[in-house]
Amino acid sequence: MDILHLNSEQKKAVQARKGPILILAGAGSGKTRVITHRIAYLVEKGYAQPENILAITFTNKAADEMRTRIHKLLGLNHAMWIRTFHSTCAKTLRDSLIHNKELRKIVGVSANYTIYDEVDQTSLIKQCLKEKEMDPREFPPALVNKAIDRVKQNLKPVDSIEDEIMRSIYVLYNKRLAEYNALDFDDLIMKAVELLQKDKATLTYYQERFRYILVDEYQDTNRAQYVFTRLLAQKYRNLCVVGDDDQSIYSWRGAEIRNILDFEKDFPDALVVKLEQNYRSTKTILEAASGVVKNNEYRKAKVLWCGNEDGEKLEFFAAQDSYAEAAYAARKIMELQMHGVDPSEIAIFYRINYQSRVFEECFVRYQIPYEIIGSLKFYERAEIKNILAYFKLVNNQQDSVSLRRTINIPARKIGFKTVEKLTAYAEEKHISVFAACQNVEKVKNIATMTKRRVRDFAQLIQKLISLNQRLNLYEFALRVVKDSGYLASLDQDKTERDYIRRKNVEELLISIKDYVKLRPDATLQDYLADVCLRSDIDEWDETAHKVNLMTLHNAKGLEFDVVFITGLEDGLIPHYKCQHEMFQYEEERRLLYVGLTRARKKVFITQAQARDTLQGGLMLTTLSPFFREIPENVFATALENEYE
Repeated sequence: MDILHLNSEQKKAVQARKGPILILAGAGSGKTRVITHRIAYLVEKGYAQPENILAITFTNKAADEMRTRIHKLLGLNHAMWIRTFHSTCAKTLRDSLIHNKELRKIVGVSANYTIYDEVDQTSLIKQCLKEKEMDPREFPPALVNKAIDRVKQNLKPVDSIEDEIMRSIYVLYNKRLAEYNALDFDDLIMKAVELLQKDKATLTYYQERFRYILVDEYQDTNRAQYVFTRLLAQKYRNLCVVGDDDQSIYSWRGAEIRNILDFEKDFPDALVVKLEQNYRSTKTILEAASGVVKNNEYRKAKVLWCGNEDGEKLEFFAAQDSYAEAAYAARKIMELQMHGVDPSEIAIFYRINYQSRVFEECFVRYQIPYEIIGSLKFYERAEIKNILAYFKLVNNQQDSVSLRRTINIPARKIGFKTVEKLTAYAEEKHISVFAACQNVEKVKNIATMTKRRVRDFAQLIQKLISLNQRLNLYEFALRVVKDSGYLASLDQDKTERDYIRRKNVEELLISIKDYVKLRPDATLQDYLADVCLRSDIDEWDETAHKVNLMTLHNAKGLEFDVVFITGLEDGLIPHYKCQHEMFQYEEERRLLYVGLTRARKKVFITQAQARDTLQGGLMLTTLSPFFREIPENVFATALENEYE
């Protein structure tokens, strides 16, 4: 393949040999192509060895696509790291801890640490609240979790938490993480930053190794990710960041748009390349999207253009209520299918998850196949979490969250009070709860029969630990579901729910079998790291012949032939909570821009003029103020009355 078969601006970004580079890549401008071709160019010209390149993105799906493209360009199995931020930091920490066990003093965990996902975090927070005798209704775990995340994302010290109660929860939460040899998602990056800052040898090693660093979706980076990247690039300064400030829509999870807006302040000598040619959408769609986003004050000046055809006009429909809105979408989808459009090329976007319910009910009635992106993820289903908890405990016996989950699944008649007594004994003796299970004979006030059950459980885990050392990952997984008795327990009641759970466990085993085929040398630890760092989009099957339903936030990075932007109402887009602060208001406008630019050929925009309320009545709505910013000439029919 011709690596330089690119437009002039893309070529400029690819051929720049050294120094900092800011690539402002407008929607649909071929940014993935530029990143992969730049990597291939550096290797082909001999400017960099594959192992000296680090490419960071935000989803495993994007990382896999990059690897595939680079393999096609270079035709080799490269040694470069192409990973997500969390995966990069997880591997940095693990490799460093394996190489030098003394680094545990900085990181706080050993190399076999467990990664806690959001469900595990919530479970631990509930445990901490219980320990402190705090009412979870007064301190909702989800809000506590969010507060903890923000402190870590911004690399703030514990003293920065002004509320004394929240500070005490934060301290206890981190204490328990250390005891359980576990890190949460934000720890991965925060601890990697601490390691690079505090251990000069580690910093020097990774700076020498990664002489060329490329960061995709730079507008989505938070403070910790920004500092991590700057530390690695400090020596050679060959940092190439790619992003679009007009698509910065994740401030609610810590993303800092200033990271991309201020890049030239950080690197005054940076080469700035603007990719303004859109290859995805029609001219009409591009005109509509540009008409919206140009009204933002905080943005880099850029004008998207394309050589594509004008294409079909946008269609707007003001429905009487949310049910009529969904019925309109259903009728249009059936018309599109009659004209040969595959359901997988159609997407329904909405601002808030609850809006999907009416569409789901309607699509069932009209027999339209659909899939919700961002609903309960496969790996978050209870039966899958149960199996993974066994895996985590085998990998890390200090992981008391996983022990609490597995000790009575399937039912072993080991009650909650017994677990509390084991936990208290573990704290008294400064050992893990698993070690307490192994020494259950020494724990007071536990019945003899119960002690036997606890001992049997500890022996089961010890047996699985031994099997993990002898069997490959798939064979080990089979033994876990069999020897634990979990799969057999799903056959007992013969209910529909048990049948579905069993099929999900079987699907997990199939996925592990496929994983082993691709990575025959993968360890249990490798697998757990990969699974814990999956996102909603990583699990999406884009080949399924189903209409895709998702929030506008989940839509970023995707593209479809036909897009429905629903609920374009004041209070939804922009959301009522974001209307009084300019940065948030402008982010809502960017959210609409992202939705519009996902479409290749056709856009439908809908409004429900009334929506159901919790009290059972109807609330009248008004059109979003952003609707007025879309040029009127891009619509199929005159809209004079809609502006009244």
